Amino acid sequence: MNKSGLNDLPNEILLHIMSFLMIQDVVKTSVLSKRWKNLWKHLPHLKLNTSEFSKPLYFSECVSGIVSSRSMGNYPLCTLDFNRHGSFQHKIFTELIKHAMSNGLQHLNIVVPSNIGLPYSLFTCHSLTSIYISVSMYDIKRRTRLPKHLDLPALKNLHLDSVGIQADHNGHAEPFSTCTELTNLYIDECVLVYPSSLPRKVEGKLNVTNATLSNLTIKDALTHKRMAPVPNYKYVISTPKLISFTLNGSPFLASSLPERLKVELQSSSMT
Repeated sequence: MNKSGLNDLPNEILLHIMSFLMIQDVVKTSVLSKRWKNLWKHLPHLKLNTSEFSKPLYFSECVSGIVSSRSMGNYPLCTLDFNRHGSFQHKIFTELIKHAMSNGLQHLNIVVPSNIGLPYSLFTCHSLTSIYISVSMYDIKRRTRLPKHLDLPALKNLHLDSVGIQADHNGHAEPFSTCTELTNLYIDECVLVYPSSLPRKVEGKLNVTNATLSNLTIKDALTHKRMAPVPNYKYVISTPKLISFTLNGSPFLASSLPERLKVELQSSSMT
């Protein structure tokens, strides 16, 4: 260690170097010396990916240990990347999310193969400025869901990939109107999730209503990937500051809408 000169480097540079390592190796640095014992806990960006582990159980144990260790002190966390490709204990995931939010989480990236329950408190986190959620399996009954109401006043960027959006008893949803700083919204293959009492033949309505939104992307043409039929619904867009609207990879043209997709623009200043 002394010969390598690493101990002569400031903590900021050491943390930058550690950010390129796999999380298992990052945690192992705690045994190097007294100085290194808690250094890894100060990493502002935490990347957790099951592909770095030979078994899902090892991944769960590592995440649980990280949360337990970091909870013993005040260690701010700016970014959390969570990428799961196998089974995972919901309790550990919930503890991880709550720990991140309690330490000033600003950027959250979640990639999972199917449904993973998101704690409701996530959607009331006032420090979050960006959220990326991607679910790779297309079973509507198991989709990770967005609640009917969001309380995310600092949120600027929201990316939803195959996420279910909870509708009310009328089949309507308007989750984005309370996001007062939202600038960029990306909706990819998301669907409305109706209450069980509502007939699937009812046409639902996803209201994209927001006073600050300037960039909107909707991708809704990949119906062959779905594993179950989805409710019939339309988009109603009311975004007075919208300057860019991309639909299925191209600038919005009403004449190019696929048969299933209905869009109604109520107000816009697009040029």
